[in-house]
Amino acid sequence: MNNRLNYKLLIALLFSTYIVVSQAQEIRPRAVEAGFCVGPTIGWVSIQTDGYESSGAKIGGFYGINADINLLRTKEVYFFSTGIVFNHLRLGLNYKDNYNLTKKEEIIPNADITSTYSNMYLSIPTAIKLKTEHFSNFAIFGEAGFSHSFRISSKSKDKIIRENKTEEKDDKVNQDKNMAAMRETVFAVLGVEYVIHNNTKTYFGMAYNYGLSNVFKRKYRNEITQNKVVAHSHTIEFQFGFIF
Repeated sequence: MNNRLNYKLLIALLFSTYIVVSQAQEIRPRAVEAGFCVGPTIGWVSIQTDGYESSGAKIGGFYGINADINLLRTKEVYFFSTGIVFNHLRLGLNYKDNYNLTKKEEIIPNADITSTYSNMYLSIPTAIKLKTEHFSNFAIFGEAGFSHSFRISSKSKDKIIRENKTEEKDDKVNQDKNMAAMRETVFAVLGVEYVIHNNTKTYFGMAYNYGLSNVFKRKYRNEITQNKVVAHSHTIEFQFGFIF
């Protein structure tokens, strides 16, 4: 059973679980508010290795389920927030290195390379959420915490320019050997919530997410300079969600 099928089955199981939990709670304020979230992201990297630079911001996305645990049962103000989220993080780098062009069984020395990475992570956020009292069915919320991510897959789309200026392209290059298995990030969210009816709500938030850990493995080095490649991710998320 491949990884993609595994996480689809996990989504179905978790989705069923949060429906049961949310429907079982009739009183307000509830002990747990469960829902789902989805949205696009804008991602880029900051580089700490000479000879490397970001090739610009890339569009990605995320989806998952979230649960807010009420820390003060008499009000809906203080929450511990967590969930299961699948993040599609896209990042771009320009750099010079030797390149193994597997489709032609050729090593291209001193190549100018542009790599666009597509990484899929399973993330577990842990955060504190503060929310205002509702006014005209609206509430403003802020959230801050950490996200603990586990890499599911990593591929890149590469453009390679030889020293004689001829160009090659290589798609769907497996990058699992170079990308770190785990990624630790810190994030903050500011958003607004709207009560549709009873316990059913919708919300929109904007989040900034900074990677505390290197997206690459510690052993990954540039073959020409032997410098360790260090890059930290940045993402802006546009969050859309429902709570049931």
